[in-house]
Amino acid sequence: MGERLILVLAIFLTYAAGYLFCTCRKGERPRWRRLVLPGVGLALCAALCTVLYCSRPEARYGGHGFAYMSGFSSTDFSQYMVYSQPGRLAALDHPASFQIEDQADMPVMDGAEACYPLYAAAAKAVYQDIAAIEADWAHSGADTGTNGKIVTFTNTVMGFDRLVRGDADLFFGARPSADQLAYAADLGVELEITPIGREAFVFFVEEDNPVDSLTREQLRAIYHGDVTDWSQVGGTPGEIAAFQRPAGSGSQTMMEYFMGEVSLKEPLTYEMVDSMAGVIRHVAQYANEHGALGYSFRYFIEGLSQEQGVKLLAVDGVSPDLAHIEDGSYPLTVPLCLVTRKDAPNPNVKNMIDFFLSPDGQTLVRETGYGALAPREPRPEGE
Repeated sequence: MGERLILVLAIFLTYAAGYLFCTCRKGERPRWRRLVLPGVGLALCAALCTVLYCSRPEARYGGHGFAYMSGFSSTDFSQYMVYSQPGRLAALDHPASFQIEDQADMPVMDGAEACYPLYAAAAKAVYQDIAAIEADWAHSGADTGTNGKIVTFTNTVMGFDRLVRGDADLFFGARPSADQLAYAADLGVELEITPIGREAFVFFVEEDNPVDSLTREQLRAIYHGDVTDWSQVGGTPGEIAAFQRPAGSGSQTMMEYFMGEVSLKEPLTYEMVDSMAGVIRHVAQYANEHGALGYSFRYFIEGLSQEQGVKLLAVDGVSPDLAHIEDGSYPLTVPLCLVTRKDAPNPNVKNMIDFFLSPDGQTLVRETGYGALAPREPRPEGE
């Protein structure tokens, strides 16, 4: 946009300078009205440039962008850091049942964007002096690309890779995709996947869309490409703009599990020009436009307020509220997972699994905004 405006301004200034030069050279007084029409043209061109800039594909379809956490997050986590004051992390009203005092014994955490408030809350409850540890690291100016020293954050793809390669000990997110599991297997890494909470995989539309509920069969038909108009599912006639998410993201992985044997249609895409790589195709993400349909996880939308002006759809007539998530009646209830390596050398990895399954851990799960599980008895000593 800046380049376009500079070009328009340069044309106007060149014209104005030429006019003033010629009139002064002739000894005439400038007639300022002769600059009005070019000035109006300049204003119209500037307005057009602004409209084009605001409606460019990467702005409309690029999702939320990655403006925070060194370009990895679309969420402002400044109130969710372990050292944030006053902060918005869930907290226990008593000391946690399990504590880790030595910094060297603290398992390194990473995970999906929507999980950060949960594992940061757990670290603050369990890891002694973690607020000071992370604040000192942040103030040191260290640039490791992980947004933390022990309570780290990259994203779903990189966080899982860090776990597999041994750079992180605990990974929080949705169930890993088939490709991710195959990647770990290729590197000879065995994983332990522990559900620590309940989450809802949700579909959402504009808040004024008259459709309030879809069946699983209708959703699969839409994303397979058999149903393309809202009138086919009881809505107002109009094309369904069924948006998808980028490959490897937690929600796209869950969508693939949801579709099962039914193939996903080719996603909507847009093209943008990169100065080094030329034209790059990107998956077009939910843009809150007429007829749009999108999917994500409930906490990402309601807990982190990542979509505005939308409503969550009931699936098979059941709404994705917390009560229906915890009792399992919402049909797309999915596990919130803690993924670890089976060969993890740090014994506190297993202890942290136990903590998340304990009453204290489940309190943090629920207070953060996820559905809780029934608490599990502690592991016998030595196991």
